[in-house]
Amino acid sequence: MGKASSGKRAVKAGGTRDHTVPQMCLRHFAQHVARRKYELKVRRLDRVDEPFPVTPSGIGAETGCYWGISSDGEPHHAVEALFTHLEGYAETVLKVVLEDPDWALTSKWPLDPAHRHALAWWTAAQILRTTRQRKRLAHRATKTPDIAALPLEVQKLAENNPHLRYILEQIVTLALTLEARPWALGFSDMCLLTSDTPVVIWNRPDDENQVRAAALSDIVLPLDPHRFLFLPGPAPQEPDPRKPVDHLMHAEGAVGMALVEVIYDVADQFVVHHPQHDAWKHWKPTGPGQPKPWEGQTHPAPQYILEYEVFPPHRNIDRRWTIEHPPPRSPAV
Repeated sequence: MGKASSGKRAVKAGGTRDHTVPQMCLRHFAQHVARRKYELKVRRLDRVDEPFPVTPSGIGAETGCYWGISSDGEPHHAVEALFTHLEGYAETVLKVVLEDPDWALTSKWPLDPAHRHALAWWTAAQILRTTRQRKRLAHRATKTPDIAALPLEVQKLAENNPHLRYILEQIVTLALTLEARPWALGFSDMCLLTSDTPVVIWNRPDDENQVRAAALSDIVLPLDPHRFLFLPGPAPQEPDPRKPVDHLMHAEGAVGMALVEVIYDVADQFVVHHPQHDAWKHWKPTGPGQPKPWEGQTHPAPQYILEYEVFPPHRNIDRRWTIEHPPPRSPAV
């Protein structure tokens, strides 16, 4: 049997369904409904009041998204392999963070250096791999390489190269930047959501220099319907000597709603939430969100400032409140 042509190999290679949001991440917001079956609710931004059920594998996937083409014209899936490698280590760390048998905020905080390192690399990957990031890069590009002479099947793969190259150029510095910052593990009384932009860089989500933005901005990573990772920027750290080091955080009342607003505002195409933990029961979007210049949006970008108290390290929150919700308060008589 003769060798397949490069075009046919490219078609076969580029036919994978690549997830722009890890299924592992989505499962943390999903309801376990049967053996190996999870379900979550999706709200597309163009029909945000029409949620529908979906499995983690059924959302946030694009055909051939992380396929590229090498300098010698061979299709490759190396970036997806890198993501899978990082996810394996991060999954172990997230079990430590989220599966404490007694407490909502694990007693193993701060993380040990190896776990912190693994989670920083995984978080950097989630910043770089998104559809919003790809659209930002395509929008700012001043010169598009001429790939018209390539076979059509190969052209599709070659178009991914600028994003893949950007990921590989940025991920080391970005991971080290995140690792060097103080981290807060937080519990939110308000039900949280996540989106196709799972790591939120406050006020600078589309900064041309993403490493600089990650160094100077508040950053939030929702972990499940009530827990999150928060990296305070330089401004929130200044008045409190406990914030320049790892600490705990309890987002009560309006603080939790603010987190939901910021997470929603940077979503590209959709947000997701647990069927039993629906922020829309207590909250509705109040603005147009962060502008998307690639869609012709020019409205002013919302700006956020978060004030919060460090949660005392000798206190904690019972794990059951990650699942249960307090009953509504009866009106005072």
